[in-house]
Amino acid sequence: SKLKFPKGSTLCSVILSSDKTHITNMCGGKVAHPLLISLTNIHMDIRNKGSSHAFLLLALMPIPAFTHPATQICSVLEACLFHHCLDIVLEPLKQAACFGRMMSDPIGNLCYCFT
Repeated sequence: SKLKFPKGSTLCSVILSSDKTHITNMCGGKVAHPLLISLTNIHMDIRNKGSSHAFLLLALMPIPAFTHPATQICSVLEACLFHHCLDIVLEPLKQAACFGRMMSDPIGNLCYCFT
């Protein structure tokens, strides 16, 4: 069935991206998954250019170091932690999907937006 949004509201579809990267060369070479967010209405050619700054840093997701000898268990635990962190970080987007949220456009007009 087709979703119904209030008249005059805006649908803001988002893209998330993440990749393990070294965040510092000091302090023992810490690593994290930077979670990036962008809008889908930005053309892919522009969005994928680093110089366009179309992706914004949303969060730094942890990469845990487990001491358990079974790598399969460590992989499951890492995936569970990553998805739990995603649930926390993406809660505002989930709320905007259900109830909408007032946001300003680039020139300052307020829009009733859903994700």
